[in-house]
Amino acid sequence: MQVEMAGVAWVLPLAGTMLVISTLLIMWRLLAGPSRPDRAVAIDAMTMIGVAGIALLALMRAQAVLLDVAILLAIVSFLGSVAFALLFRGTHSSDDPHGQPERADNGEAP
Repeated sequence: MQVEMAGVAWVLPLAGTMLVISTLLIMWRLLAGPSRPDRAVAIDAMTMIGVAGIALLALMRAQAVLLDVAILLAIVSFLGSVAFALLFRGTHSSDDPHGQPERADNGEAP
């Protein structure tokens, strides 16, 4: 069964172009990210763009089996995000290099 979508001639190529632009911007963040968590978020965003790209390809080629691939990639990406969260748990430090909590007083010596 074929379904005709309205605007398929210009919407799908526009969506593909936007995905390419997003990929380039996220690649810049991945390479120039100031910290490891920034890079981890960029990798997660790249996989979500991959999911969107596969779904877009499924629409363009009218192959529903590609949607299964997109769902599988999304599940694996979620597991990767959880792994990154566990990896970076407790690595966020305050401005104090000794790990001491900041005092709430006005800064006077005791």
